[in-house]
Amino acid sequence: MWFIRNRTGSGRRRTWRWKIAWGLLGTCVLPVTAFLVATRTIPLPPELYQPVEATTTLRDIHGTTLVIVPTPSARVSEPCSLGDMGKWLPVVTVGLEDHRFYQHAGIDWRATAGAARRNLRAGHILAGGSTITQQLIKVCMRRTQRSWWSKLYEAVAAVRLERKWSKGRILEEYLNRLDYGNRHIGPTAAARLYFNKPLANLTQAQAIYLAGLPQAPTRYNPLRQPDLAIAKYRRSVERLASLQLVQESERPHLQVAPRLSFNLPSVRPAPHFVDALVAAHPKLSGGVLESTLDLPLQRHVQRQVELCLDRLASRGVSQAAVVVMNNITGDIRAMVGSRDYSQRAGGQINGCLEYRSCGSTLKPFLYLRAFDERVLTAATILPDTPDAVRAEYSDYDPANYSNHYWGPVRVREALANSLNVPAVVALSRLGARSTFHALQNFGFRFGRTFEDYGAGLILGNAEIRLLDLTSAFTAFANEGISVEARYLRGVASRHRLLGSVGASAIVADILSDNGARMKAFGSFSPLAFEDARIPCKTGTSAGFRDAWTVGATKENCVGVWVGNFNAQKMQETAAVTSAAPLWHSIIEYLLRTGDHSALPPTQESGLHAMAICKLTGLLPAAATPESMTEWFLPGTEPTTTAANSFREIEGKVRLLLPPEYSLWCHSALNYLGARVWDNGKLRIISPRPDSKYVIDTLLPKSKQALRLVATEMNVSWKVNGMPVSPEGGLYLWQLQKGIHRVEAATSNMYAESFFTVE
Repeated sequence: MWFIRNRTGSGRRRTWRWKIAWGLLGTCVLPVTAFLVATRTIPLPPELYQPVEATTTLRDIHGTTLVIVPTPSARVSEPCSLGDMGKWLPVVTVGLEDHRFYQHAGIDWRATAGAARRNLRAGHILAGGSTITQQLIKVCMRRTQRSWWSKLYEAVAAVRLERKWSKGRILEEYLNRLDYGNRHIGPTAAARLYFNKPLANLTQAQAIYLAGLPQAPTRYNPLRQPDLAIAKYRRSVERLASLQLVQESERPHLQVAPRLSFNLPSVRPAPHFVDALVAAHPKLSGGVLESTLDLPLQRHVQRQVELCLDRLASRGVSQAAVVVMNNITGDIRAMVGSRDYSQRAGGQINGCLEYRSCGSTLKPFLYLRAFDERVLTAATILPDTPDAVRAEYSDYDPANYSNHYWGPVRVREALANSLNVPAVVALSRLGARSTFHALQNFGFRFGRTFEDYGAGLILGNAEIRLLDLTSAFTAFANEGISVEARYLRGVASRHRLLGSVGASAIVADILSDNGARMKAFGSFSPLAFEDARIPCKTGTSAGFRDAWTVGATKENCVGVWVGNFNAQKMQETAAVTSAAPLWHSIIEYLLRTGDHSALPPTQESGLHAMAICKLTGLLPAAATPESMTEWFLPGTEPTTTAANSFREIEGKVRLLLPPEYSLWCHSALNYLGARVWDNGKLRIISPRPDSKYVIDTLLPKSKQALRLVATEMNVSWKVNGMPVSPEGGLYLWQLQKGIHRVEAATSNMYAESFFTVE
């Protein structure tokens, strides 16, 4: 029994020993097994496979750096290959961060054990013992909350990464992702910032200096903590000496910290252009990109803007914007959005991209469309009279800027002098709504809908952008084809066909005809050039809030806006005295530096040149006082002579005009001495038949009278059978409520009509 009991006790002890042995074995083997399995299966951070986000360096066409465009993660980041990092930096970094980097497989167990001992002795964490591979994993997990599990993951992932990538690739990725302070990521950016030299040209001392910064980029920031950065550098030298990576003979020399040569970012030379470029291309590819900007031209334009605004300061003008664009490629060669980008009061607003009231700048595109649709020619006569628009737009009475009306004007004169009434007449013949949609197809963006503008869109009710206007105007220097703005070379330009070659040539010819615009601008305006033909157009919005000038050489188009960003009125400052001089100075600079005059129309472009009567736009007749040569699209030439447009009256040859010119002919504006002719019929012009007038209760009745006008000059008048006597040469009848009959009579003609007064 004793024997049995003894064996039973021994068996129990052996059983417990086996249990303990298996337990110890499981405690050791299972974690090791799990670790080994994990090193083959654990997923690596997705960011590890994404290329380092590089910042983009923008240069002008001459190779001058404009700006380095920052990313959300870096002010400057320029990844490069390990072979381009020079002799010293990779070696020094490995020595300081992980001197057994080329011996371990992702985890340096000796360094880890040593770090653990130091941490236990200190009672808090002094070091982590992480390898470069582990640190690379950590860098790619910046968005992950730090914990013991994350530390374990870094170790396991490091081993797996070592099996997938070479040591060289790991080191390259690690260095390119390091933060060297001041949001400069990677050693290339750091070498440029702190030593203003290429990375490959760093000295040994400079490499040691840079290699120590990523350990604590904020604490060792050379810009803010230079003493701490130097102290760190000296510790790095001692550490490298202890590893025999620095020879004893080199130590005294290396004790002197390298002299820094900061390459701090300066003020951007073209900030509005850069902002617009980044907005147009939000996903830049990184690296070096060549923009379309011509920096010397940009600086000249900026100086001219400042001079212009100094001159206009006393007239309540604070801002200006300029775009210079190549007519063929759409390259933006200069863009100035405001006087001073750094100004707090709106300096960062880009006036080239703001919606502003367009003034008369859309008129050339109206007439371009009218020519192509064979509705008008440059010789067509349009009425420039106070009442010319009432037949089409009864509630719209546009006036010319000068408040002067020239009666019958050819389209050439109407456009060259920017006359408002003929433009609205032309708009009525084309249709206001269809014209609005055509302008949208021309590339114009409007701030509001057509319903908000109506017929007034052609005179300035509509808001447009200077960039769009300049882009569209390139068509008049490019055979009817406009080009959309381009910021980067190598990007395809979008072109639009605005009109035929012939129609655009005629419009350009009108806009460069200094003789045709003399009525409004005189002979020596800023729109005139002594030896150059430059098609151009001005525009002034209501209340003098916006002034525009746009025009083109053969090579480039220049658009200018002058005003105030807060829409404050300028002191009666029209475009010809504000925007036009600035525009003229830029055009002159372009002509001096290689640009040429716009090409004149030619018969090779399909146009026909023909002599016309200057007063009627018809073929010259014997009575024609003066003729001129005009250009026509095929099939639009006049076919009748001006013979029936002149008649001898009272011993003088008079120009005969249709009845719609009656009020103008009876006014002091009739500088031509013209007469109205209605095939020998007498017609009452005022009051219009079946018209209705309303007495204003706020005005004295004695001040409310109706002028009586007929197509003939010498007419006797009656209202309700009562004769009306002339006063100062005018027939005036005081308004009275009721329905009234008006009669006009000459020796052999008679006319009557009815009107109402309420």
